[in-house]
Amino acid sequence: MTDTETRLRDYLTSQAATVPDDAQGPGLDSTRRRRHWPVVAAAAAIAVVAVLAASFLSRSSGNDTAPARTPAPPVSGAAPELPYMNPETSTLHDGKQTVKLPKGFANSYFERVAGGWMGIRMAKPGEFRTGVLQPNGTFRPLGPERSDQSTLSPDRKLVALWHYLSNTKGQVIVVDVRSGRQVAQLPAGSLHPDIVGWNQDGLWMTTGKAELIVWKPSTGAKRTVSIPGFDGSASVPKAAATIAVSAKAGGKQCVRAGVLREDGFKVLREYCAEGQPHLYPVLSPDGRTMVQSFAGVAIDVNTGQVTKLQVPNHMLDVLPEPAFENGTQLLTLNESQDGNRLSYDLWRCDVTSGACKQLIKKADGFSFVQH
Repeated sequence: MTDTETRLRDYLTSQAATVPDDAQGPGLDSTRRRRHWPVVAAAAAIAVVAVLAASFLSRSSGNDTAPARTPAPPVSGAAPELPYMNPETSTLHDGKQTVKLPKGFANSYFERVAGGWMGIRMAKPGEFRTGVLQPNGTFRPLGPERSDQSTLSPDRKLVALWHYLSNTKGQVIVVDVRSGRQVAQLPAGSLHPDIVGWNQDGLWMTTGKAELIVWKPSTGAKRTVSIPGFDGSASVPKAAATIAVSAKAGGKQCVRAGVLREDGFKVLREYCAEGQPHLYPVLSPDGRTMVQSFAGVAIDVNTGQVTKLQVPNHMLDVLPEPAFENGTQLLTLNESQDGNRLSYDLWRCDVTSGACKQLIKKADGFSFVQH
């Protein structure tokens, strides 16, 4: 099972709890943020019961240092700095801009680029492609049809895609955002990697094994990075050398922050917890703070300090996972009870102080667009 399929399973599990007991059969509705649209079209909701326990461990295995942070100001109640999508109104909001999403079966956008927002549009089930949503609401296609997993390069001039050549074969390609020209590709094959991020080390991918692949499209260099216990999820900020991964150790589920060195992956910080079968790490844009959303904590990669985020109830820890607005401010969806129905509200938290503030009530289905 790929990381995307695992996230989809966990997301559907969480959403099962939001359906009222007297709900009728569904019609077509807007889908949530996805990187693999064919998986979305084929998925069926499942439900499980989560048994929670808490036992936390943090430790450091590196001596990298960074300047101390300044005291955090009070958490602002201003509108989100990150663009976000509201499925109820089929709109994308970015500051004072509000853009109506193109008509079609589904839309999902992931990153700002070239005055618009990079993402996927599905005109109807089975017909999907990557492109840029323009401020006037039009969609500029980019790359070939049946391409997804759009991931921008650190300078946002290139985008990596997975192109489905058939139902069983595809390849990773790189397209120039401005011209739309394909500039690099990996050999086609049946192995279907998850593209998880792009930083100074290259394009990071997972393959369902206890390893990651890092590819530099500019040189063609490719290397395999083994991480003991790695189980498929990673957070790769564009501007940082540090990445965060999920891993298992000593029977516990862990998040690890580390950097790529000549001799392999160097772990800088590890935080482990019991009670969750799989974790989705979130790392700040500067690589200084990991968030373990199931436990609702932020971990300072440099010092190891663990800060409890002061939100009521439980943070949503599957899609959409929390998203950093900047180095210290985090947006997250948080559970709330609406009669017999489980709902989600949008909160902002400061990861240095743990202070949080509610921004929007009933933000069910909201998803975030990265800077």
